[in-house]
Amino acid sequence: MNWNQLLPYLGPAIIVIVVLRRALRAQEPRRIRPNLLWIQPAILLAGMITLFAAAPVQLSPLAIGIFAIGAVAGAAVGYFRALHQQFSIDAETGNVMSKATPLGSLLFLGIFIVRFAMNSWMKGGPQTDMHHPPSANVLLYTDATLFFAFAMVAATAFEVYRRTRPVVAAHKAGQGTDTTTIS
Repeated sequence: MNWNQLLPYLGPAIIVIVVLRRALRAQEPRRIRPNLLWIQPAILLAGMITLFAAAPVQLSPLAIGIFAIGAVAGAAVGYFRALHQQFSIDAETGNVMSKATPLGSLLFLGIFIVRFAMNSWMKGGPQTDMHHPPSANVLLYTDATLFFAFAMVAATAFEVYRRTRPVVAAHKAGQGTDTTTIS
């Protein structure tokens, strides 16, 4: 067996292992801070503004449409991602805990598969021919993925905040039990 033939599969295999590990770890409760959920979308927005200021995009109707599709798709995925999380309050510490449902983990894996397929499609398939450069719209599609990522993270943060607010309020009012859960 020639190891050089297996080398192109090493990178994707490592990525699959990391994604599977993350999907399994999502089944374990982890602490979230609802009042700090705005930070990640703000960082992504600042990064997007910086990137677009450094390399201005030609805003054509096609570009605006692709950006809008990316943002709407990202918001929908972010909403469904947050919708498939279970929240609880740790009675001892009062911390909000989050755990993905099995469907939420499958959604995460599905997003990864779609991303991997789009990456392969944009590169022209598994064997990239360097004599034929990719489509001129590759940068446009890449910029659209920024809108997708920002909208997904912002929608997830908003929905998590919206769903955890009543649980935190009930716990502060002394109405919460040690395993207050909202699905």
